[in-house]
Amino acid sequence: MRITLTILILIASIATNAQEKEIKAIESQIAQFSKHLMAGAREKVVEMYTSDAKIFPSDTDILEGEDLANYWNPPAERSWQTTFHKITPVEIKVLGDEAYDYGYYEGTSSNGEQESNWRGKYVIVWRKENDVWKIYLDIWNRIREED
Repeated sequence: MRITLTILILIASIATNAQEKEIKAIESQIAQFSKHLMAGAREKVVEMYTSDAKIFPSDTDILEGEDLANYWNPPAERSWQTTFHKITPVEIKVLGDEAYDYGYYEGTSSNGEQESNWRGKYVIVWRKENDVWKIYLDIWNRIREED
């Protein structure tokens, strides 16, 4: 009986450590996303998504493929620089080679003349591809500040 209990505790400990390792890898990807966005490295942002990813921005249809890439690479005349971006996960749950997280985001954008602060909530479904966590489904919407 003691041996069985010891084995079960050992298995649970190994599973917990594996879960923590994967959560840290996703947290690293979240930080990279913000870093790329603030650096204006829009192509790097797009590379963080799976090839069959879908995004669900506020007030638009679901975007995928070229539409997803175009969303993150707008024409210069519509482009604002993201000067600050922070994602704060509330929960990250790993389920094998897929995971989800949800939480809040906030940021500041500038077009050189005006500055806009924004924040909102999000849900991301992650998928592991070639040992790298990538975004498969990405939905977000703003939380409007009350006057």
